[in-house]
Amino acid sequence: MKSFKIKFWGVRGSIPTPGRSTVHYGGNTSCVEVRFKEGPFFILDAGTGIRELGKFLQQQNEKIRVFIFISHFHWDHIQGLPFFRPAFDAENSITIAGSDDAAAKLAQIISFQMDPTYFPVTIEDMNANISFRSLKEEKFAIEGVEIQTLYLNHPGYALGYRFSYKNHCLVYISDNEPFHQSPDSERSVSTAGEVPAVEQAFDNFYEDKNKKLIEFCRKADVLIHDAQFLPEEYESRKTWGHSPFHYPIDLALQSQVKSLILFHHDPDHGDKAISQMLQQSRKIIRKRRSSLKCEAAREGSVLVV
Repeated sequence: MKSFKIKFWGVRGSIPTPGRSTVHYGGNTSCVEVRFKEGPFFILDAGTGIRELGKFLQQQNEKIRVFIFISHFHWDHIQGLPFFRPAFDAENSITIAGSDDAAAKLAQIISFQMDPTYFPVTIEDMNANISFRSLKEEKFAIEGVEIQTLYLNHPGYALGYRFSYKNHCLVYISDNEPFHQSPDSERSVSTAGEVPAVEQAFDNFYEDKNKKLIEFCRKADVLIHDAQFLPEEYESRKTWGHSPFHYPIDLALQSQVKSLILFHHDPDHGDKAISQMLQQSRKIIRKRRSSLKCEAAREGSVLVV
């Protein structure tokens, strides 16, 4: 390991999508493992992918001390938590971090989905030492890792996370939508059609939000960002809180990011559609004469920085 290692355990948005059409990229919902050299162990989101991660951790027969950062509380980001086996082992320590909601605190929100009406096991049945850390837009550090949070353009209280460690940086923005785009930057593009003549999509964004987001991602080694929709799909799904795939490309270029990971794949996009989207993205990047690396998140894939 160099500075940190990323492993994807769930890359899908909205709902799990098992089946033959999702074998390559995977059908589990959002969950990313991040390990820092000589530093803490983080999990980003607790979608269904965290179940397999938990099984793997138990097989190591080691005490676990982990920080789980929840981006927001839609089901696809928390529904795996009741199936996270290390949470039922009294020798383990788990800190769950995320934003409070307007109507409830973090601990209450997490426990809601384990109410007996919805699930037979309550959060009190989890034997691990579980603590909660409520976050706002802020900066803090955990064992040498500097962490910055930013509220995103998504229904509810959704946070993006920036992790900095030994001159390297990871930014995780799982659900996010453009604040505002001009008609030119929203051109309809089919995966089977021509590459869009993508303009600077940020030119007509609300200035303060634009600058804040760009600075949040500035010179990140890796940016993991929502790329759920094709541009023509986004036309009828504005305010849903997700991005057309060319939006994170513009963000990455503006922010001078080194590597972009397209994330939170739509449940209606099979392997073929995602691969076509990735090809389109790389073609756009080449057209912009950029050295930006671009991949589509895939379950089981590992990235070392």
